[in-house]
Amino acid sequence: MPRFTRAEDLEKHLKKALDQLQAETLITTQAELSSSAVSPIDTGRLRSSWFAAEGTASSSVAPEGANSPNTDARGLRVDAFKTYHLTNNLPYAERVAVEGHVVQKPATWFTDFVNSRVPKIQATAARVVKQKFEL
Repeated sequence: MPRFTRAEDLEKHLKKALDQLQAETLITTQAELSSSAVSPIDTGRLRSSWFAAEGTASSSVAPEGANSPNTDARGLRVDAFKTYHLTNNLPYAERVAVEGHVVQKPATWFTDFVNSRVPKIQATAARVVKQKFEL
């Protein structure tokens, strides 16, 4: 572990680690939700409409015909002390994700993702950050 003689230097180091942890978690979660392995696909618009935003939830939706994963989380300058939202504002997103109105996936696909995959994403991000920042 790096040695710090000034508390301010330790604080900066830990802050960078927290920022990286938050970014890794957000980016990976968006990437997985935007993948065909996780999100049900009919036209691809649902998987293209997972938007990341700082502070308040995004109101964006992918345009008709969109069929590629959204990666806007990669462009955020993540600060661990701020709040981030990952949302899907398509009119039918709640019916598909929460209410289970889907044909290609089990009705519980979203809940299963949140309960089983997100903790693994967080744990992996923590391991990466711990190693990178020698914590």
